Amino acid sequence: MKEEEIIKEYLPLVKSIANKYKDYGIPLDDLIQDGIIGLWQSIKKFDPKKDTKFSTYATYWIKKRILEALERERKTSLNALPLNENIKISKVENKTTTKNIEYNQKTFVIPEDFPELERKVLTLLYGLADNNSYDLTQISKMLNFPRERVRQIKEKGLRRLRRIQQHKYKSE
Repeated sequence: MKEEEIIKEYLPLVKSIANKYKDYGIPLDDLIQDGIIGLWQSIKKFDPKKDTKFSTYATYWIKKRILEALERERKTSLNALPLNENIKISKVENKTTTKNIEYNQKTFVIPEDFPELERKVLTLLYGLADNNSYDLTQISKMLNFPRERVRQIKEKGLRRLRRIQQHKYKSE
C-alpha cells in the first residue's frame, strides 16, 4: 500500500485524536496537520515484523506529534511578549496588595499569600518589583539556586497562577 493511501485510510483516526485536543489553544486544522505528520512518521518507522498493529503504532506517533505541537505553543505563548509592559497594581477589598500580570488579554493575580519562592521568582522574571525583568540565569545567581531549579519554580508558579485563574473563571 502506498503512503498516500495509508494516510487517506487513517485520516479519520488522525481527526478523532486531534479533536480531543482542540480546546488547548491550537486550531483543529493545525492539530490535524501535525497529526498527519505523526502518521507519516509512523509509516516511515513501522516494522511489520514486530508484533504490533499499525493502528496502535500510528496512534502513538499521532498523539506524540500533537502533544509536541501543544508544548511548543505553550512555550511560545508564555514567553512571546514581555510581561513587564502591562503590569498593574491594585488593591482588593481586604486591603491586601495584589500584582496583576496582563498577558494576551488574561490577567493573572499573584496574591500576597502565594508561596514566597514562587512569588519571588515570578516577580523577578517579569519585573514586578522594580520594572527590571531578569532571566533565569540572573535569578539563579540572586537566589543562589541552580538555573534548572529556578526554571522549575517558575513553571510551578505559572501552573499555580493558571489553576487560580481557571478556578476564578469557573466560579464566575
